[in-house]
Amino acid sequence: MMKILGIDTSSAVATAALLSEEKLLAEYILNHRHTHLEKLISMIDRLLTDSDTKLEDLDAIAVAIGPGSFTGIRIGMACAQGLSHVYGIPLVGINTLDALAYNLMHCSDFICPAIDAQRGEVYTCLFQWEGENLKRYWDYEIVKAERLAERLVDLDERTILLGDGAKLVAAVLPEEVKASGKITFANPLFVMPKASSVARAGLTEFQQGKTFNCFNIRPFYMRKSHAEEKWEERYGKGEPRKSDH
Repeated sequence: MMKILGIDTSSAVATAALLSEEKLLAEYILNHRHTHLEKLISMIDRLLTDSDTKLEDLDAIAVAIGPGSFTGIRIGMACAQGLSHVYGIPLVGINTLDALAYNLMHCSDFICPAIDAQRGEVYTCLFQWEGENLKRYWDYEIVKAERLAERLVDLDERTILLGDGAKLVAAVLPEEVKASGKITFANPLFVMPKASSVARAGLTEFQQGKTFNCFNIRPFYMRKSHAEEKWEERYGKGEPRKSDH
């Protein structure tokens, strides 16, 4: 029986799940403070122990590669890369926006994940399920919450918002649009990332042979980190100078 471990620490949620082709075997979700670095390894250990699974039994590890929290993405990816390196387990990189759309599998409405990108902006995309296939209508992008709200109003189709940026969009939607029910919000149980969704998306990618190893998987950053931007403000766009020590 094929088994895939899913990991997502790209947001305030730390979550891990074990999925087979037949069913969800186990899932752990912690939506309480940013303690990913402290909790993730013990979370995975408990998950595997409780499901009587050894790391050697895993066929793949699916990990959220972003967009999202820079630090969170690095924690999840570093964990997945370490396990892959030690145990030779293939990796599957899953875009966080795709994974959120998998929270609402087979939903006939348009699905619009929105991840808080700070500065009043969100990472976003637009999806719709067509049978077993998830169709992406927009490129992954960063937009102001106000602009996304305008585009969804202009779309004039039933759309479900989810992700931690949904509240930013909700705050700028016209009241009459909210009242119409055209743009709604996912149930709180499905609004945030779930490792089971990462694992399910990873299963599809794995079956299509879209895998990485610990050396060639890359994070999906849509902007430079705050530290990089501050460096460029101070020193320009050249490479940071190496220390002489």
